[in-house]
Amino acid sequence: MAPRGESAVAEAETVCGEGELALGRGDGGSAAEVCFRRALSLAPAPEVAARAHVGLGRVHLTSGDVDDARTEFQHAHDAVPDGSVPLFWLGCTSAHQGELAAADGYFTRSLACPAPHLRALVQRGYVRAKLGWWGQARADLRAAGRGGVLDAEGWWVAAVLGVGRPVGGADDGATPGSGVRLVGGLLRKAGLAALGGRAEWVRAAELFGAAWELDRGAGGFPALADGGFPALYGATLAVGGRRELAVELLDTAARRDPADHRVTHALAIALLNSHTPEAPLPQTPAPWEQAIAAWGALLHDEFFWERVRHAAGRRYGLEVGADLVPELRTGLRDAVTRRLPEEGTGGGRIAPDLLLQREADAARLLAEAGGFPVDRGEPSQREAPGRGRLHGGPLRIAALGRVREFGTFAAATESGRHPLVQPFSELGFAHLQLNAGQPADALAALTELRCRDCRARGRAAGAGGVGAGRTGETGGGPGEEGRGSGSASAPPPTPEPVCAPNCPRFDELNPGYAGLPDRRRRLVRDARELALHARVTLGRDELSAPRPDFDAAAACWRRALVHSRRLERYRHTQADIVALSLAAAKDAYRAGRLSLAVATLETTRTVIGANERPRLDGQLARVLADRGIGEANREEPALDESAADLRRSVALSPRQRRAQLSLGIVLRVLALRRWGSGSLSGARATLEEATERLTAALTHFPDDPEITEERNRAQSELDFVRGQFDESGR
Repeated sequence: MAPRGESAVAEAETVCGEGELALGRGDGGSAAEVCFRRALSLAPAPEVAARAHVGLGRVHLTSGDVDDARTEFQHAHDAVPDGSVPLFWLGCTSAHQGELAAADGYFTRSLACPAPHLRALVQRGYVRAKLGWWGQARADLRAAGRGGVLDAEGWWVAAVLGVGRPVGGADDGATPGSGVRLVGGLLRKAGLAALGGRAEWVRAAELFGAAWELDRGAGGFPALADGGFPALYGATLAVGGRRELAVELLDTAARRDPADHRVTHALAIALLNSHTPEAPLPQTPAPWEQAIAAWGALLHDEFFWERVRHAAGRRYGLEVGADLVPELRTGLRDAVTRRLPEEGTGGGRIAPDLLLQREADAARLLAEAGGFPVDRGEPSQREAPGRGRLHGGPLRIAALGRVREFGTFAAATESGRHPLVQPFSELGFAHLQLNAGQPADALAALTELRCRDCRARGRAAGAGGVGAGRTGETGGGPGEEGRGSGSASAPPPTPEPVCAPNCPRFDELNPGYAGLPDRRRRLVRDARELALHARVTLGRDELSAPRPDFDAAAACWRRALVHSRRLERYRHTQADIVALSLAAAKDAYRAGRLSLAVATLETTRTVIGANERPRLDGQLARVLADRGIGEANREEPALDESAADLRRSVALSPRQRRAQLSLGIVLRVLALRRWGSGSLSGARATLEEATERLTAALTHFPDDPEITEERNRAQSELDFVRGQFDESGR
């Protein structure tokens, strides 16, 4: 029987070994479980039975059956109470279930056995670290390192706890947490290695993620000091298919350090390639709007372009000069515009391309002002020249949650060379259109300045716009400078199309006004001033068009004067209109288009009050005189038209000697024509007018020889015609 019993024990050990090999290869728990149960069926010795129960427990633990695993490990411990292996696995099971104190007890008992399980030192160190027993955890991991049972993962944990690799048997004496950067560096190095050759983006993202969490777990935030690691991690996540997580991570990093163009660049790319959700939250901007905010910031960030130039120089082996940046900026903006949704498909009130233009224009103005100084969260970086300054437009300011701080900053620029209040608001679109020479589009932009919710309520109430023709038109018409701005019978003014006084989104849409105590009233007033400017400019454009529309020009200027009353700028606006009209008339005069010059001045005269008319009358009188004289000097002149122009010229400006003299000459020639055509009475009436006008001219120019001589000729010819009239009896 003895040989047969020895054979069963040997077979049981062999079968246990096969089961352990199956577990090690990861062939699946079923094959290993068959082996271990076969070993138990052979009624082996207690040591072999304990080995089989441990194997079965590991099979259950691998499959997630923790309770069954604990039962098998307990059977193993019952079989060999002084064995360290069952106690070790009981500790692992307890740790898996979060019973850290019980796990610590099992590992301690395992180490106290005659043949201790040295891996229990490592596991107990992990458990004690989770319990916050830092000193005891370091002691266990230090002992495990000296015993040669600490693997690479264990060394990383040990480094985090401040345990260095022993050199010559000496302890490095490190403090807790001193190894965080070392471990993070190892993880990042491994991630970069995964990106080499045939890039393993998912694996690289996992390694970078471990480094990220390690830094954050130590109370820090991976940002400036690690050479753009947030941008690298975010880009890896995005390329690896986890774009939403990448956007979330990069947005968090950008809020932490808004001046880091590397993070902004990675965020901009991730957002531009993100899909717009079918049903976004009402107050959540679409990815393309967030992308515009990020790209707008980069377009005028000098540090971003410096990096672009240096990278291009290294790649192509050429020096890329700063003079190429404007061309590169234009190319980048065009490329981004092509990737934006088409107008009407993005779901926004403003067309995406116009939104990008507004953002880039505001970013340019902010860059010219030196940028917006921000706290970067890294004291060592704040004193670097030019660093720690935010670039971007109003969308970027709102996205970073810096609205109130920027409002204070913008308010301080109002009296400087680079005012930022209006460009960083909903008025920026009107500014953009006015600068582009499109006043009609600027007026359209001013008709709606509200957020989505206020806009819906305003539409229900029938609110109009700042630039609308009827809005506030309660003032008088042309020439009514001294009259009031309304009457008892006039309809009440239409409500202004700006957000309600308590709207929570007003500052977000208008960060430039967030630092002003009366910001809503200021926005309304500034909007009216822009509408005023747009209408004055639109009237000028109507006059200078290839086919001028004088009625439209007059209507624009009348509405502009209505706005000016509300702003208490009536006289100033009249002066501006007169100046524009005189300039347009001067251009037409120089081009030889005297009739256009006359029509321009006459149109302006119909809308301007009496105080500004002398400036117009003098110019109009000169142009009428020139047109009348020019017509009279033609080979076949229309003398009636010439006389009419000269009459109006003299009426507007009696002290024009040239017009007075020319009118007398034209009337004499016109009388001669009528005499020749047989109209004796017509000739007499024309000569009588010529004599009277030349006599009146002498009151302004007494003793003028030419006027006196012309007056005498007219009188002589009048006497002759009267004599002929008497002889004929007519």
